Amino acid sequence: MSRKSRLRHVLTPLLLAACCAVDAASPPSIGWHLVAPGLGAEQNVTLSLSALREVKGWRKTAVPALTIQCDKGKAAVYVETGLPLEVTMVDKQIVRVRFDDDDFVTQRWREVNNSAVSPRDAAALIAQLARSRRFVLEFIPFSSPPAQAEFAVKGLSDYLPLLDGKCLKK
Repeated sequence: MSRKSRLRHVLTPLLLAACCAVDAASPPSIGWHLVAPGLGAEQNVTLSLSALREVKGWRKTAVPALTIQCDKGKAAVYVETGLPLEVTMVDKQIVRVRFDDDDFVTQRWREVNNSAVSPRDAAALIAQLARSRRFVLEFIPFSSPPAQAEFAVKGLSDYLPLLDGKCLKK
């Protein structure tokens, strides 16, 4: 791997992480954003989607971002809330999820950092998102009432062939 390729491999996730915590003053962008550096078989793929509106926490507002990442053949999904999360034991967050007009379902997600959460089964969530038009994640920001991040996930199914080739096939 050339020096330029290694640098791109290291910097792309960092730049994506920086863009995902959108300042409340910035309006959310609409639709999925694809980042696929390089052209090789080991290509990493990242899809990101901003929430439809900002959420409020203690003394702060933010626009959450939903990210799907294929890295070295493994799928990962996480939601960067942009807000510090409620303090819990063992880095597990109790969240509620809803797809389209279905009822909310309570789940236990992994805390990636103090403002991002990730489901236990990324592939199952990706499949459900691809069949849905709308996804709502309810989480509890630090010292605040529950907040709901709503995402218009329609169109993810268009990216399934790319994701299947990179990280969803077993």
